[in-house]
Amino acid sequence: SIDYRKVKTQVNISASIDRSLQKQKKEDLSRLKILLLGGADAGKSTIVKQMRILHMNGFDADEMHSFQKYLRYNLFQIFHMIAIGVQECILTIAPVEREIIDRFADGLSWIIEIDVEKEMESLNNFLRLDCVKTFMDVYPNYSSLPDNAHYYIPNLSRLLSPDYQPSAEDILHLRIPTTNINEINFTFSTCTIRLIDVGGQRTYRKKWIHCFDSVAAVLFVASMAAYDQSLDEVDTTNKPILYNAIFDTETEKNNVVNRLRDSAHLFGEMLRSKCLTSAAFILFLNKVTNFWK
Repeated sequence: SIDYRKVKTQVNISASIDRSLQKQKKEDLSRLKILLLGGADAGKSTIVKQMRILHMNGFDADEMHSFQKYLRYNLFQIFHMIAIGVQECILTIAPVEREIIDRFADGLSWIIEIDVEKEMESLNNFLRLDCVKTFMDVYPNYSSLPDNAHYYIPNLSRLLSPDYQPSAEDILHLRIPTTNINEINFTFSTCTIRLIDVGGQRTYRKKWIHCFDSVAAVLFVASMAAYDQSLDEVDTTNKPILYNAIFDTETEKNNVVNRLRDSAHLFGEMLRSKCLTSAAFILFLNKVTNFWK
């Protein structure tokens, strides 16, 4: 004979499982995994920071303190690269200025070790050098000069003040290379977004495949300002490239790899990846303002 009580129990269990599966399916449909890909220094981390400011109430006190350290390093790097640019582009440099330029160009360690009380004076004196002023006037968009130089230099006194606290704009201009996998989760409209940022340097690209599972979309970021830049990880020499040669076969003659060409080939590789056949692709051309300058 049939035990109707057991049948009813089994039906209820089955219905409960079905409801649970439907709920899980609904949650999965509302949870989107977006993979943020692109070459080094394309601006991926800036997008992550923008999302945190817009959708996640910004940053906590520990992160803000960490940003202050990175910002000082960014400043020192800017002055270091200006000195290198002066050496390469300015033919006539007064002997007294040459000594200062060579010191700043030798490396970041000397700049970092400047006494804090003399820091502002030393950096401002550097900016007052005739050769530096000529360089900044004639080569304001020198390809090796960091993108954030024209924002940070006019704000130097504020950034180095003892009671300085970073603003949202300061943080967005900050350059911090991504060396691991960073993930943020935030709500946009009716969806939960999982935005995953991975390092763009060539040495980190082999790790990307670990993030390819269940990707709804790939947001690929390419810097338009990279058309005349080479990969720092390969060589610091910058070589311009003609627009019609961007998609040519990549060459590494003299160990020089153009950044924009590298991005174009990397984008092609991602489009052809069998692991991403079901993902939507969004190409975000970044730093267009710097490109037009």
